[in-house]
Amino acid sequence: MPKTSVKIKKPKIWTDRVRRAWDLPELITVSQWADRSRILGNEAAEPGQWRTDRTPYLRGIMDCASDPMVEEITIMASTQVGKTECLLNICGYGVDQDPGPTLWVGPTEDVVKEFCKERIQPMIRNSPDLFKHIRDDREDISQKGIKFDRMGLYLAWSNSPATLASRPIRRLLLDEIDKYPPFSGKESSPLDLAKERTRTFYNRLTVKASSPTTEQGPIWREYEKSDRRRYQMPCPHCGAYQYFFWAQVKFPKDERDPHKIRFNKLAHYECVSCKGIINDSMKQQMLMKGIWVPEGCTINKEGKIFFEGVILDEMPKSSHVGFWINAIYSPWLTFSEIAAKWVESQADPEKLMNFINSWLAEPWKENLGNKDPDEMERLAAYHEAGIVPDGVKVLVGAVDAQKDHFYFTIRGWGYNQRSWQILSKRVETWADIEKYMINTLYESESEMTGDKKKTFPVRVFTVDSGDGNRTAEVYQFCRKHIGLALAIKGRRTVSNGIPYTITTLDKMPDGTAIKEGLKLYILDTTYFKDKITRLVQNTVEQTAGFGGWFFHKNPSKDYLQQFCAEHKAVTRDRKGRPTQAWVPIKRQNPSHFWDTEVYGLAAAEIIHVPSMQPPAAPPRVYNPNENDEANSQKSNWINKNKDWLRNG
Repeated sequence: MPKTSVKIKKPKIWTDRVRRAWDLPELITVSQWADRSRILGNEAAEPGQWRTDRTPYLRGIMDCASDPMVEEITIMASTQVGKTECLLNICGYGVDQDPGPTLWVGPTEDVVKEFCKERIQPMIRNSPDLFKHIRDDREDISQKGIKFDRMGLYLAWSNSPATLASRPIRRLLLDEIDKYPPFSGKESSPLDLAKERTRTFYNRLTVKASSPTTEQGPIWREYEKSDRRRYQMPCPHCGAYQYFFWAQVKFPKDERDPHKIRFNKLAHYECVSCKGIINDSMKQQMLMKGIWVPEGCTINKEGKIFFEGVILDEMPKSSHVGFWINAIYSPWLTFSEIAAKWVESQADPEKLMNFINSWLAEPWKENLGNKDPDEMERLAAYHEAGIVPDGVKVLVGAVDAQKDHFYFTIRGWGYNQRSWQILSKRVETWADIEKYMINTLYESESEMTGDKKKTFPVRVFTVDSGDGNRTAEVYQFCRKHIGLALAIKGRRTVSNGIPYTITTLDKMPDGTAIKEGLKLYILDTTYFKDKITRLVQNTVEQTAGFGGWFFHKNPSKDYLQQFCAEHKAVTRDRKGRPTQAWVPIKRQNPSHFWDTEVYGLAAAEIIHVPSMQPPAAPPRVYNPNENDEANSQKSNWINKNKDWLRNG
């Protein structure tokens, strides 16, 4: 019998996939694809068909992902503005229109796996144009990635070098990069390690998104490298283009009840040009007319683009585009809700840092206790070094012991926590310390009785024993001058906000403390540095009330530079919590005079100097004659002017 050929009929679903594999991509942008194909499920705030017009500022961000000229996109954004949805749309566009191996990176394994389950997989199920690219094999969908018919979507976490360096990647999506650890073991930083995966693709794309933390955070540094775009919109009153920023959100300054601000809608936005009031009802129309403007460009009221005075037909192009957007733009937040959140954050540094980072999309400034030597010169008084100005009631001092020399400061204190620098010097020997701290009486500025001036001894002074070089010498010196010289050691914190604790060093063999023995004062240096900063700030701002910090006439440049050698740095730990510490601005700059001021303030607090108050006025003694005379004057005034009404 003749052989007959058997024709095998392939399943229709298989042929559909072969056909789709040869389909050419449509000439549409990411935002056009999202408006047509992205369906939001019940997990979204507004389920249903995606509409870019709801958040018009995302259009420019998404469409850069379909621009062949763009290699890097940086999105520095607050929460509640749609930055994660933007990344999801870029990912979905790649699956359906422009396939290529894609890597999604999150901060930790738990975060990434949960995100895949709650955000990525629902996006695929809810959108038919994405679901059609899923194969039948159940193993193609896992917590480590998804295998589509034409590409793979892989998941990685920043603290695992193995997940970041396992395969070449064309499209790299990095979410919340400021929460990444700086290094992954002995490897490079997670950001650099992931970007290495894209090197072999000519049409590579890297998208980085995050809320900022500090100016040292990755997202701020990446934004600084980009063309730094901001979303500008025309004012509904005068047409002047501007971007939203916090200073223009206005509400009654004396209102500090966040519930009233939110409920009564007390806040509005003020145009930077015409000062017109922009209400919440005007925001959406402004957003619809907005344009992403790179740094260096301006737009006039007619919408013409200027760059360094030259009119352009379109915005300048860049391979690294950067976008900054804050919560004021959010269509889901009113100006009053944002103002109320600001008021709520004022009493808690952690909440304030979260507001700056996650609502305003701005980096938290690290230099909280920053002092400038030139600005500090403004605090110089008119008294000469070594002279005690009027107002001083007691002198205290402090010594910073170095390996072969000493620094000391003597400061005078008056009522209401006002203080004046008397003398700051570097000396070489213990004898010099005895000379200035014990054997010298400092004269007052003005004559007190006749032609004699009042003199002041140093009431008490502290001596640092902390570095270990001269600890035994410090203890010996303080024993020699018990009650006058106090041995101290500084720590960043002590316990429960207590400024200092006391430990008895001299004890009997059985451990009993010797009553007149040497004591060691353990200081919370953060407490005293913070207090000096507040006193300085009150003086600079000329704040009325308690506190004042002054230097003598013509303080030396060396003293001022050392006084300003540290600042208070604020960063986040691995768990995202803000931490604060006083650290050197430049490691090579000494801070010995700054230390003497800190230790001197401790000496003042140990003897309760800051609590000094002016003496109360003496009680008035009853004088019946005085009262009778006063009553007589009142009576005579009335009698003498009994016709005052007629005389008018």
